[in-house]
Amino acid sequence: MKRRFFSSFAILTAFTAVMMFSGCGNNIAERLDAAREVEAQNIGHWDTTFRFEVIDLDDNALAWYVSTNKNIVGDALLYVGLIAGDVGAFGLFVTEVNGVAANFAANNTWWAFFIDGEMAMTGVDVTNIEQGRTYAFVLTSG
Repeated sequence: MKRRFFSSFAILTAFTAVMMFSGCGNNIAERLDAAREVEAQNIGHWDTTFRFEVIDLDDNALAWYVSTNKNIVGDALLYVGLIAGDVGAFGLFVTEVNGVAANFAANNTWWAFFIDGEMAMTGVDVTNIEQGRTYAFVLTSG
C-alpha cells in the first residue's frame, strides 16, 4: 500500500510539472536560452559572483552579475533588492522579482526558480550560492 501511494504521488507530481510547463506557448527552456543572450549588469562588490536572470510573461529578460558576501542565493537577492516575498511555514515565497509582482490568486501567475536552466529542487532561501552558476526566476502563468 505504501509503495503504491509513493508511486502514485510521483506520477501525479511529474504529470503536474509537465502540465504546468507545457501549453500557452510558454516554453520555459526556450525562454531561459534566450535570457542567456542578454548582457548582464553588475551589482554588488564582493568576491562571490553569480548570474541572475529574470524573464517576464512577455519574454522580456534582464540579467545581473550579483557579487555578494552572502552564502544563500535568496539572501543575496533580498539584500540587493531584486526579490521580495512572504516567509511562511515552508520558507520564503517569492511574490515579486525586480519590481514585478506575481499573484496566483488574482491572475494565476507565480515566479518559478531555476538553477542552470533546470527547475530548482530547493527554495531560493536555502539554495547555497555556487560560483559560476546561473540562477533565474521566470514569471509563469497557469
